[in-house]
Amino acid sequence: MIANLDELKFPGGYPAEETIQKLYDQLDMQRAAQAYLDFLPAMSMQAVLDAHPRDFGVSETGGMLVYVEPGEGKSIAIGLTYNTESIYASLAVDLKQMGPAIIEVPPMVLGVINDGFMRYVADLGNAGPDRGQGGQYLLLPPGYDGDVPDGYFVFRSSTWRNWVMVRGLEQISGRGEAALAYYREHFKVYPLGEGVHQPGVVSASFKESDTTHPRDSRYFERLNAMVQYEPLSAFTAEELGLLRALGIVKGTAFQPDERMRRILAEGVKLGDGMAKAIAYANRDPQARVYTDRHWERFFIGGYKFERDAARLLDARTLFHYTAIVVTPAMEVQRVGVGSQYLGTYRDDSGAYLDGGQAYRLRLPAGIPARDFWSVTAYDAETRSLLQNGQPKPSISTFDQPEVNADGSVDIYFGPYAPEGKEKNWIKTLPQHGWFNIIRFYGPLEPFFDQTWKPDDIVKTHEG
Repeated sequence: MIANLDELKFPGGYPAEETIQKLYDQLDMQRAAQAYLDFLPAMSMQAVLDAHPRDFGVSETGGMLVYVEPGEGKSIAIGLTYNTESIYASLAVDLKQMGPAIIEVPPMVLGVINDGFMRYVADLGNAGPDRGQGGQYLLLPPGYDGDVPDGYFVFRSSTWRNWVMVRGLEQISGRGEAALAYYREHFKVYPLGEGVHQPGVVSASFKESDTTHPRDSRYFERLNAMVQYEPLSAFTAEELGLLRALGIVKGTAFQPDERMRRILAEGVKLGDGMAKAIAYANRDPQARVYTDRHWERFFIGGYKFERDAARLLDARTLFHYTAIVVTPAMEVQRVGVGSQYLGTYRDDSGAYLDGGQAYRLRLPAGIPARDFWSVTAYDAETRSLLQNGQPKPSISTFDQPEVNADGSVDIYFGPYAPEGKEKNWIKTLPQHGWFNIIRFYGPLEPFFDQTWKPDDIVKTHEG
């Protein structure tokens, strides 16, 4: 690759032979890195869908997995910023195999349909057209021009493969076998006109799995598989042109030569490094929630990642490198409804959070959450729940943490619990960077008007 631009030679205005090769190598690697960033949402979605049959053994024509334990059941799963409070129920739906699909949604859940690019298709449940009453949805495949019967909430997808997910609380579904039975009864998907049938429902809790996208040369192999499977109409001409430049063409075998394999691998490494910088050191001023502390937001430019009709490329990468599920329900600001999120990667000094150090987070009195709040720690490398040996790397309202005399709550982080503070402690791991997310379920006005703000995480000498 080009170490110094001065080494490029253009005698008489033409590129020298050695300059030509250097420039093409550089061009191909830049395109590979850009493709890594541009298709990150799609590859993250494909990884989620691939895990259903691979890690859990459920069909993509109606098989369902359920995390029947809200917290500890997810503790050995690799998946982008899972929460530890909800009962997840998940369906991978392949419309090429199933055709138009009827989705039966239970009451009192928050759910979503995302297509194969992790683009928003529909909300289900409380934020959807059934308004939390439950209902039947009809999901139509790409190019469908058949009859559309009445009686359904109808949506169309641009891809064959789709993800249908709902999350609810154990107060509604129960947990363990009760949760499994609840979702088996109330959450279904089946082909239009063929009657109700359920290919299988399995517990995903306490099972090792990985729903994150590859971060090596397999990234482009998986991207090629998506191109071969999905209709061309799912992609823009610009996207297909970028992929063609890298050797990924619909109907053609993907067979990069040794040079191109090396360049693709370097492009992934470069793209992943760029994604880390964008996620953990974002330079958009709107990333910072408060002017006087280090808490950041995950959605910039809304769920479409747009501002003034322009796509915010870094905002899209910021979200998709660390999170899954795209829906306007996660960004809409409604008092007492939905959820809001704050994240931080740094302590009050601006230094990254270090798993070998001890810290304290103080949540002032009057935490603005009508339903409940939670504080969760994630591994900076995997962007997944910190696998620290505890039942779950989080503390929430439901854990009934100790409260200070003034009504504030202190959460402690570090390799060892401060004496007497075990109930309010999340264990961290030396040599592992970590980050923190605070979730507010049913956020209240003080959150939105910023009359309530969490303190920065501060380093302590305890533990």
